[in-house]
Amino acid sequence: MKHRRYSLRSAQRDLQSFFSDDEHEAYKYGSPATSCNKDSVFYKKQIEVIFEESYPHDITGKAVKELLNDGFLRAGPRSYGTGMHAIFIWRHNVRYVSRRIKQRIEIMERFSDDEANDGCGKHAESLFSHMFEKNQFTILARHTNRFAGRVWTQSDKNLDFIIQKDAINYGVEVKNTFDYMEHNEFQEKVDMCQFLGLTPMFPLRCPSPLQFAIMREVGGLALKFKTRIFPPGFQRLVTEMWNNFRLPVHVWDRIPPNIETNFSNFHQRNIS
Repeated sequence: MKHRRYSLRSAQRDLQSFFSDDEHEAYKYGSPATSCNKDSVFYKKQIEVIFEESYPHDITGKAVKELLNDGFLRAGPRSYGTGMHAIFIWRHNVRYVSRRIKQRIEIMERFSDDEANDGCGKHAESLFSHMFEKNQFTILARHTNRFAGRVWTQSDKNLDFIIQKDAINYGVEVKNTFDYMEHNEFQEKVDMCQFLGLTPMFPLRCPSPLQFAIMREVGGLALKFKTRIFPPGFQRLVTEMWNNFRLPVHVWDRIPPNIETNFSNFHQRNIS
């Protein structure tokens, strides 16, 4: 399996520009974010997500660490919610950060609590199940670890869906989180699909480069949908998240056509 090599030095220069210049391209896409600019405070995972189109999360994290070591950035750890932690970072000459950190923590507590996480996860599963049915896929099972007489016994984990069309069976796992799907879990779900005789098809907010490569190797699909999906009723929170963090978030009531097309094209390639 070949891996693309990423330049840590290039990531450092890019981040240095991001923390110094409001004209950086990361501030240009999408609508203006009213409270997110070069003089803002950020938290580490936020920076990794903002730059994930250019660098894997771990490369961005290493670049942040180097800029902290160089003194260009400063950092302060904070606890929030129930047992949650974040490392906030800011440019070395930005002052009076405490109040801004407190404001952001108040928002983070709202989008990180168990109720919001559970609601976002279930809503994403529901939207993808509607997409499958709309495209005439049969949902054979939900939340299962057994298929065609076989049972996965290496753990108590299961797949979100097993779906079928044109005599092709897919094992589906949906992840609607800012973090990459934890790699051991990802590999286990791929192994489960192969054991059960299923083609893995995982809709993920953002797969890691390694996860894309593994899926190509096993003939599966990591279906990237990029934004964290929120249910209707969360629009105010989503707007605050964008304005303060520039995180990819949207309220969706259906899966967008481009993602549906990527899924359909993958199935058509499997047929042919």
